[in-house]
Amino acid sequence: MKNNLLKSIILVLTILTWSCSKDDDYQTILLPTQVEIIYPSAAASYQTLDITYNDQFSIKTVTRNRSGNHKIIYTCSYNSERLLTKLKIVEQPSNIEREYQMQYTNSLLSKITELHSGTTTEYNIDYNSTTNTYKYNFPYTWKFNDAHDLEYYYFSSTTAFDITYSNGNAFNQFMKPQPALAILDSYFAENFFQDLFFLNKKPISMTRYEDLVSSDVIEHHYTNTFNANNKLIKSEIRVNTDVNPTIIKYITYQEKRY
Repeated sequence: MKNNLLKSIILVLTILTWSCSKDDDYQTILLPTQVEIIYPSAAASYQTLDITYNDQFSIKTVTRNRSGNHKIIYTCSYNSERLLTKLKIVEQPSNIEREYQMQYTNSLLSKITELHSGTTTEYNIDYNSTTNTYKYNFPYTWKFNDAHDLEYYYFSSTTAFDITYSNGNAFNQFMKPQPALAILDSYFAENFFQDLFFLNKKPISMTRYEDLVSSDVIEHHYTNTFNANNKLIKSEIRVNTDVNPTIIKYITYQEKRY
């Protein structure tokens, strides 16, 4: 009897020790899972972005929920280097589909193939390692900084879009930077990247649109709020010198163990 009791005690202690060590092996992170986008001047204009992730904490799906039960679902696929290889876009309830496939040369984006309405179109992308710029069909040019955050986009010979960042952590620190998303957004995929501004490593403080002929300028100024964990939880976006924000974005996080 004593033998059995001793064995039982040892077994329980072993299980407890194993359980504690396994728990100690886990880490937790806070992943952004929803963005509420509010337009204060238009009470009926409201949408949310719901985000899911794969096992490597890269974005798997984004569901943009709009009024009238209208949704746009973005589904991302990656290669072994965690580089985006496919972006599928489905609009509901119409079920209109588009797909973009990315090819890489030496881990650098070299081609985007668009599949839409039974047609296939290929776009060759040229990369300049000296300036860290990607180009398609001059003058379309995207420049990135060392962290692969988008710095500017020239989308005509007379217009440009610049981004300024502030210090601190942006929305998602765990996803590998994806220059392909900025290129898809600004030329192909209808503001996917700009809505998901958190894909940058640093928070945006200002965007600047300039007409290089007329010198007209439109600036969007970001007032960012962080929580106690230094996570971005709110962005108020004002146009030029406006006092009231044009757009407010609220970010919700979920704790994940890995």
